[in-house]
Amino acid sequence: MNAKNDYLLTLILLFFAFICNSQIIKVACIGDSVTYGSGIENREDNSYPEQLQQLLGSSYRVKNFGYPGATMLKKGHKPYWEKSEFKKSQEFTPNIVIIHLGLNDQGNNNWPKHKDEFESDYLDMIAVYKKLPSKPKVIICKMTPTFSGHHWFEEGMRENFKEIQSKIEEIAAKSSVEVIDLHEPLYRYPELFPDNLHPTKEGAKIISKKVYGAIKGDYGGLQLPMLYAENMVLQRNKPIKFNGIANVNETITVQFKNQIKIAKTDFNGRWNISFYPMEAGGPYALKFYTANKTIEINNVYVGEVWLASGQSNMDFKIRDMESASTVLKDSLNKNVFLFSMDGKALSGQKFNEQDLLNCNTKDYFKNTGWITSTENNLKNFSAVAYAFAYKLQKKLNVPIGIICNAVGGSPIQSWISRESMEQKHETINLLNDTHLNPMVDKWVADRIVLNMEDVAKNKIKARHPYQPTFLFDSGILPIKEYAINGVIWYQGESNTEQLELHSKLFKMLVTDWRTHFNNKELPFYYVQLSSIDRPNWGPFRDSQRSLLEIPNTGMAVSMDVGNKKDVHPKKKWIVGERLSNIALHKSYNFNTAFSGPLLDFVNVKGNILEVYFKYNEGLKTIDNLSVKDIFIANSDKKFVPAKAKIVKNTLQVWSSEIKKPRYIKYGYTSFSSGNLVNKQELPASTFSNIIE
Repeated sequence: MNAKNDYLLTLILLFFAFICNSQIIKVACIGDSVTYGSGIENREDNSYPEQLQQLLGSSYRVKNFGYPGATMLKKGHKPYWEKSEFKKSQEFTPNIVIIHLGLNDQGNNNWPKHKDEFESDYLDMIAVYKKLPSKPKVIICKMTPTFSGHHWFEEGMRENFKEIQSKIEEIAAKSSVEVIDLHEPLYRYPELFPDNLHPTKEGAKIISKKVYGAIKGDYGGLQLPMLYAENMVLQRNKPIKFNGIANVNETITVQFKNQIKIAKTDFNGRWNISFYPMEAGGPYALKFYTANKTIEINNVYVGEVWLASGQSNMDFKIRDMESASTVLKDSLNKNVFLFSMDGKALSGQKFNEQDLLNCNTKDYFKNTGWITSTENNLKNFSAVAYAFAYKLQKKLNVPIGIICNAVGGSPIQSWISRESMEQKHETINLLNDTHLNPMVDKWVADRIVLNMEDVAKNKIKARHPYQPTFLFDSGILPIKEYAINGVIWYQGESNTEQLELHSKLFKMLVTDWRTHFNNKELPFYYVQLSSIDRPNWGPFRDSQRSLLEIPNTGMAVSMDVGNKKDVHPKKKWIVGERLSNIALHKSYNFNTAFSGPLLDFVNVKGNILEVYFKYNEGLKTIDNLSVKDIFIANSDKKFVPAKAKIVKNTLQVWSSEIKKPRYIKYGYTSFSSGNLVNKQELPASTFSNIIE
């Protein structure tokens, strides 16, 4: 009897095992060393297929068929087609196939000669898997990043990589398979790629989550960008676009201002909906909902939206400015809405463990949400940004939204995208050599070393906020889909040692942001550095003046409101108002005085230089004294102090020591006493006619 019972029990267990096994979904991960897990400690447990198995659970069986060095190309140096893993992956009879190949095809030993065969080879592989008896769903992947530190990056690999990525999208369309983008989520985490090609365990986790989402269609349900919140301001007179994340094939309904729009998510869980441009107004109700979730925002305004960015002088708080108590009492404005993004790790000491954990793209910034300009809220907001927004609101009489993400001490290269920095050798050098690079201002390099002193001890994969691209990745990328009308920028103090490089980077920054905000004419209004007793500030100010050659830019002079010893002068309201005057004139067509005298050209008349200016009406000195901080030189460029007089809004300059004057400099002393203004008493910029 016991034997019979045991036999029946065994049959029952076998039956249930068969039933359970037949319900298990098998996932084959096809790929190269990234799939295999090369470079990952305990790769048997931590490669992306193993982490994917943990996410999917027991109803799935995930198998790793990665082979290091494998190429998709049949004529590549190590074709996946010839490896036993290829055969084993077919024998596995998978229900789902994930293909991530191409990284090894980008090498110059493969791509130039055989690139025309890549598409057909990839289509052939997809066909092989589709014809298996299990009829699997095939999903292909855009490649994980190859970073600029790779020794072949500038020897063709950069261009080859881009070609392959484009071909993968074309292949997906031709074969009717879906594509997982493994590039974008990892491209912002170079610290997770110690050899510039292979991700760490943490990087493999990001891959596994992306693949999990693609398999399950589960992206965590309805999620909105961080700027979507109570009191948000949307840009008027431009298409109003909403976007976000939800699960695959979910229907998203957006209800706004008595209009309803509907969209469905794509394979990657993304959705977007567009409403027609609207005039200023509000508050309006905004509702997002799916079958399972509803998000309501009760107070939404339509008006003008600006981004304020840069380093500490833009971040400088209202509570610390001159006349702060008066501003906090008399200049509150219920129609100005503030959104502040503040860096979590910033100090003159070495970072502790929590600081280091925050030093990554996802976690660096904390935000306040959209807040109204009450006294309590206002005191901790940017003084320059608020002064700018306050005057705009008074003139335009519409809601103003001002977003501030300035970070004290940050150099300009930290605000530029990796896409742009990887295009030229000079900036690639900044990306690859961030430790005491001679092209990085010494203060910045020393601060990075000090802050990151314990990063190795804590075994944390961290990147310093001052390192190239970090603040773009963490502070610009998350908001680039949000429509803004323009940018105000106050930065440069951390780049004064490298004038020429800064000028190149500034031009790159403006182009880069205009590209990412999808507005080739995005207004970019910046502050020329003030006066201070530090080397190089005069020439740096002049280099900033030359940047006005960039279309649709404007510059607010702050030389007259500097401080001889303090890099953070306190007369910030003046600076913010000057920026607002530029915007009112250039962006809103007000007949507003927006610039002091700007050098136009210089004529030589015997032993006198005649200096002509733009915006020169009522040219005078602010103190009614002689023109100060002005020098001239012969062609030898040996400058001597000069005398000057104002004649019909031009400046005549001479010196008894100079018989054949050619060059002029004004306001070049770091802490300048320059006193030239126009009739609106707006100060003249530092200038010279030296062309290097």
